[in-house]
Amino acid sequence: MAMTPDAEATTTATAHLTRLTERLREHGLHARVRVAHRRPPELVAVNPDTPALSESIYAAAQEGTWWFWWSWHEKIAPVAEASAVAQRIRHVLTPTGRSR
Repeated sequence: MAMTPDAEATTTATAHLTRLTERLREHGLHARVRVAHRRPPELVAVNPDTPALSESIYAAAQEGTWWFWWSWHEKIAPVAEASAVAQRIRHVLTPTGRSR
């Protein structure tokens, strides 16, 4: 049975987000992918040292290229750059004045 375009996009987005989850865990963040009915898959990243610092990340294609996106609909980087994206998310989820 062939997947619908929406089902195929959901499957692809989930796969990209799952790979990013692994990179985020390497950077010391808690991360998990949520897939809910009638909603795009999302990755929830949390700084375990400061749980109030969290962010939802999405994966979606634009003009034939898959990108990671911030929750405010701004591109982060192409999915091929998952390690760099993980570093950027870690930076955003690190309180000012601290570095890791």
